[in-house]
Amino acid sequence: MRSRHYLFASVATLAFAAPMAAHAQDNAEAATEDRARLDTIVVTGTFSSAGQNKIDSSISVSSLDLDEVQGAVPRNTAEVLRQLPGIRTESSSGGGNSNINVRGIPISTGGAKYLSFQEDGLPVLLFGDSNFAPADGFFKVDGTLARVESVRGGTASTLTTNGAGGIVNFIGKTGEIAGGSIALNYGLDHDDFRIDAEYGGDISDDMYYHIGGHFQQGGDFRDSGYDAISGGQLRTSLTKLFDNGKITVTGKWLKKSDAAYFPQLVSRTDDGNGNGTVGTSLGSFDAADHSIYSNYTRFGQGVDGQGNLDNYDLADGLNHEVKSIAAHANFDLGDGFTFDNKARYQIISGEFLGGFSNGVTLAEDIPGSTYYNGPNAGEAVTAANLPNGVVSNVAIFNVDLEDLNNFANDMRLTKTIDFNGGTLDVVLGHFFMSQSFKQDWHWSEIRTTTENDAVLISTPGSVNGIHGVNQAFGWDGSNRNYDLEAEVSSPFIGINYATGPLTFDASVRMDNMKQNGIRTEAAGGDFDVNNDGVITGSEASVSLNNGTVGAIANLEVDHTAWSVGANYLITDNVSVFGRASSGASFNFDRALDFGVRDAGGALNDGGDDAYVDVVDQYEIGTKWQDLNIASGSADLYATVFFSETEESNLTITPPSGRVREYEAMGLELEGRYNVGNFDLFATMTYTDAEITSASNIANDGSLVADTALTGNKPQRQADVIWAISPSYSFDRFRIGASWVGTTDSYANDSNTLTQDGYSVFNLNAAFSLTDSLELGININNLTDEAGITESANDGRDGWDTNGDGLLDTTIGRSIQGRTASASLRYTF
Repeated sequence: MRSRHYLFASVATLAFAAPMAAHAQDNAEAATEDRARLDTIVVTGTFSSAGQNKIDSSISVSSLDLDEVQGAVPRNTAEVLRQLPGIRTESSSGGGNSNINVRGIPISTGGAKYLSFQEDGLPVLLFGDSNFAPADGFFKVDGTLARVESVRGGTASTLTTNGAGGIVNFIGKTGEIAGGSIALNYGLDHDDFRIDAEYGGDISDDMYYHIGGHFQQGGDFRDSGYDAISGGQLRTSLTKLFDNGKITVTGKWLKKSDAAYFPQLVSRTDDGNGNGTVGTSLGSFDAADHSIYSNYTRFGQGVDGQGNLDNYDLADGLNHEVKSIAAHANFDLGDGFTFDNKARYQIISGEFLGGFSNGVTLAEDIPGSTYYNGPNAGEAVTAANLPNGVVSNVAIFNVDLEDLNNFANDMRLTKTIDFNGGTLDVVLGHFFMSQSFKQDWHWSEIRTTTENDAVLISTPGSVNGIHGVNQAFGWDGSNRNYDLEAEVSSPFIGINYATGPLTFDASVRMDNMKQNGIRTEAAGGDFDVNNDGVITGSEASVSLNNGTVGAIANLEVDHTAWSVGANYLITDNVSVFGRASSGASFNFDRALDFGVRDAGGALNDGGDDAYVDVVDQYEIGTKWQDLNIASGSADLYATVFFSETEESNLTITPPSGRVREYEAMGLELEGRYNVGNFDLFATMTYTDAEITSASNIANDGSLVADTALTGNKPQRQADVIWAISPSYSFDRFRIGASWVGTTDSYANDSNTLTQDGYSVFNLNAAFSLTDSLELGININNLTDEAGITESANDGRDGWDTNGDGLLDTTIGRSIQGRTASASLRYTF
């Protein structure tokens, strides 16, 4: 532990020493430097509605404009986030359901518990890690995006709820800058068509607008044989200017389906001592380019919470609909007062459908099984005719997202005062958000061949080719329903004082979180699935919701967050900053499952404290902007960070309640360089994280220490992640690339299973046919790299399929393999 603290101190010293050494040179050049790039304004993570220059702020903040986003050739929102420093994104699940962590703050569950995923400054959802509802699935990037801003640590603790690790803010176009575009995109090695269109400009001298969106059909990246992506988005905004301010009204309608990819069977090596490495394929079944999704496996059945037969289609995947209306008012009230208010109401519903491989079966273990469909339909399943040697046991996560509606409002009143030779800004604010959460779970279990064009296998007792209707994992309780509401009221106050080269700020936030609602349970029972009047096979044990209350949420908890920071401008180009913060993220639906309360709502050990997970953070850094290097202009941002996290949480595969304490420290780098027609953007994050305390939650809510995990690395935490994006323009050509990578990580907290590191190369090139018409070629993952982002966790390390006593098979979710597309874009 001591060496970790020495490293922190050493790197911190270097962070301050480097800009001091450059002081003399920068003073000589300051008079001739172009201030344009120094005036880059960011609004995320600042208390000022007008934003703040990056170099003057005491936070780690980054921004990407739409061209930079598109240059990385992203196929989903998570792949956009790979370009941002400090953020580790498992961009392997399709159009949502991504696991995201910030600066080593752990990925212990799905989603992004400690990251606030925002659109135009308001959270998309109040909680980032709800089961089957991570926020990234309810947003899509298209031509209506102006830029992405991210804050890691810092004021994220006091400027949002449930974002102690950071904020990612997707900011839309408003039409303030007139113009538009139409873009067509075609898949070259896969079926896909997409059209993006957007335009904005003035209606009158005091009013402007923007409207745009996209539609996509195809997305068959993994050769499933059907359209894995369909639907699109329409977004519009209208801004009215007044003498002392403006009001912007924004509306959005998103309706889309994206395939949801989960871990599938892959090979595993075993050293004979309980340790192993995850492979990227199983025979000819490749994790990067294949899946068990096909026209033979896509259709199935379940029984919903009301006892109705539900026919599902895996092509629906992450089937989400979002209708939202938002308003942003900003006014100068005179006498140094500024009023800023953002409000938004969203109607969100849909479904979540995906196949999670949870085990293997050998042909000899299921005598009497036959191929239900496909070329060999009706034939017996044998070891000789079974592709790749094993049957995949697949749980179908079939979840109706009945109501995720929410309302959010963020109000700030700022008073600017001339004080003691400087400027003092005092901000009084209040954030309110309510979140509904109604889900209907009805998971089924299927058996499939382990190949790309997989077929269903009918086992003894199967119904219509389904191994177990509402019987995923062999669990009678898989027909579960949630009806919850949460409401947070958060007053906050912040001060910012600037005098000469010094800026100091401090802020405090009080979150008051209320939650109420119930979870109802199920039990196995008779259900005539095929409607033949006879109960046979697995029809005798269909999980049916009986309305029994299994858990109650009825609580009110408070938490006070704070943040203090200072920035010193050494020259016009160079600054140093430091900050200490303490924030928290609240548990929601998962807390009902890990023993905090009994079925009657009574508290067990840990009580309401288990709903609040606290993160303490410390950071120091330096910012260099517009430095003259080799006849070019360079920016460099470096931040050393340290965090301590206390967490209670639950994973559902397998169900496991746990309490952990973590430490993480590291170095975050971001750089930009431009010389002539050449541009380079690069980020790198080094993280040293460990589990400092571990306990498991017993059924009675008591804690059982798990000392064997102390000192281990948290699951799926890599030491180094990076993204490097060069581009070059000449005459009518532009060519760009991005190189994104990660070092090794462990699949589990016990550190017994290794996920190898990987790197991905993306290429994009464009030729201007005219001044406004451009033809482009995009290749994502040029070398068709497989990269495992998530594998077996504790309790499911793998299986021995050949009887030699060694585990040779496990599960793994890989990044997407190579895809190529062509685009035609017209700007006007």
